[in-house]
Formats: sequence, structure tokens, C-alpha cells
Amino acid sequence: MINFGLLLLTVLILIVTVIFHAGLLLDFIRPSVLQVQLFGVHLTLFGIIVVFAFESSSIYGFIIGLIGLITGVFGSFREPLTAKIGDKS
Repeated sequence: MINFGLLLLTVLILIVTVIFHAGLLLDFIRPSVLQVQLFGVHLTLFGIIVVFAFESSSIYGFIIGLIGLITGVFGSFREPLTAKIGDKS
């Protein structure tokens, strides 16, 4: 039963992350670079907690941590939003 719960949790995190990245790429949401990196760090730390809490099902924690690592790296290479300053002439 624990494996089924962890599988559902992993799939839910994967779906939320895919929706997050789709929102970024389609420009529906505009979080800062730091916010994307922090989201990745939180997912990575949660994956580590799952690995240590459920040693027999450590693959789920590894997958969650890997999703967080990819999200954090993706956030590092995003270009920061720049303010558009119009000419006042």
C-alpha cells in the first residue's frame, strides 16, 4: 500500500512539474529565476526525505529528487526578466 501511495505522489509531482514548465514556456506565469530554483530545491529535498523515510521504495524518492534537480538547473539557465524602459522623448 505504501508503494501505491508513493507512486501516486510521484505521478502527482510529475504532473504539477510538467504543468509548471508548460506555463513557463507558454508565458502564462512569470516567476523569477530564484523562485524556479527554490521550487527545484524543495522537490530535491523532498525526494531525499522520501529516500530516507522509505528505504525499501527509494526509487520514488530518487525520481522526485531528479525532477527537482532538473527543475533547479532549468531555472538556473533561464534569462531573468528585464524591465522595458520606454523612450520619454
